[in-house]
Amino acid sequence: MVSEILVKTLAIVTLAVATYVSRSLSFSGVLASILIGVTVLFLGGWDCFIVMLAFLILGVASTKYRRKDKEADALTQEKGGVRSWVNVLANGGPAAISIMLEYFFRMEIFLVFFITSVCSAAADTLATELGLLSSSKPRLITNLKRSVEKGVSGGVTLLGTFAGFSGALAIALVSLTLQQANAPGIIPRASNVQSLFVACSIGGFLGMVVDSLLGATVQEAYFSKADSRLHEKPGKQGEYVLVKGFRGFNNHVVNFVSNIIAGILGITIYVFTAAL
Repeated sequence: MVSEILVKTLAIVTLAVATYVSRSLSFSGVLASILIGVTVLFLGGWDCFIVMLAFLILGVASTKYRRKDKEADALTQEKGGVRSWVNVLANGGPAAISIMLEYFFRMEIFLVFFITSVCSAAADTLATELGLLSSSKPRLITNLKRSVEKGVSGGVTLLGTFAGFSGALAIALVSLTLQQANAPGIIPRASNVQSLFVACSIGGFLGMVVDSLLGATVQEAYFSKADSRLHEKPGKQGEYVLVKGFRGFNNHVVNFVSNIIAGILGITIYVFTAAL
């Protein structure tokens, strides 16, 4: 028992140090990742930890891929390459909450929620990071006839959409592999493997779509009088004017809410397909 705790602790600390040294997470981001890592690994198991690790690898790789090519736009710079605690909790918080609920209530729907929320986080991250490299201008998801600048929340591209779906599919495939391999943890408890894969991949993709819809409608955006550009973060009072959304409803809130909605959609799809 003691040796198992030591091994798990070492795994979490090693991963945390690696993300900090590679400048993938800030110090606050590392602390938040440790909190989520402890929750997922000790309450869920190694299989859930591997699912989160797969998301982290995909996220870091897509963020660092051709980073200099993505830094020309102001909005791209605001999203940044080094993730803070807010970003970590926005993407990993719903997953950690679902693991705690599964641990206390032992209900399969919380396992579905966990995987789907991670699929959604992966889909949104890949869609954002790789979509910025699209040769064509993004289109506003609420009005596909209208083009927007790269980095504007709610803007979508074919490349980004495909990358997002691939991200959701990748996490679902990792989960399926762990289930089939009977990995230590809670994923092998899933009673309907086919429904689990379908629900999590589709639910994760839909979570990305919800993220874009929220980004286009209720997420805050500010016009800067100083540089006549759009920004997602408010600056000096009087120089930045709110032109869209609700003050305080930023990208992190959108990520958190869309991952929650994705988890709910995943449960709905799972229950429906399992009943067929």
